[in-house]
Amino acid sequence: MFKCRICGGTWTEIPDDAVELTHRRHGYCYRFSNGIAHVLRRIPGPPVKQEPPVEQPLVQEVIQAPVPEPIMTSVKPDEIEDELTAITTLAAAFRRVNRKN
Repeated sequence: MFKCRICGGTWTEIPDDAVELTHRRHGYCYRFSNGIAHVLRRIPGPPVKQEPPVEQPLVQEVIQAPVPEPIMTSVKPDEIEDELTAITTLAAAFRRVNRKN
């Protein structure tokens, strides 16, 4: 939408037969086919009305997924120590330190 700074007229678009005379910071000066000059500036159109969002009902029920039972196996302390010493040489160093105490 365009508005003339001189006469206050408004146009949705600049006519095809209009001739641009000058371009200034505050608008474009055009001479229309009837010989009248207009300084047009772009103005924002009417605001677009947005529809309010559609409210959806909240789900009140809780969906529970089945929880798997933990698998409990008995482990002997000797098996744990054997695995630790086999993991790294650092474990062997700690075993040596602990024997001295």
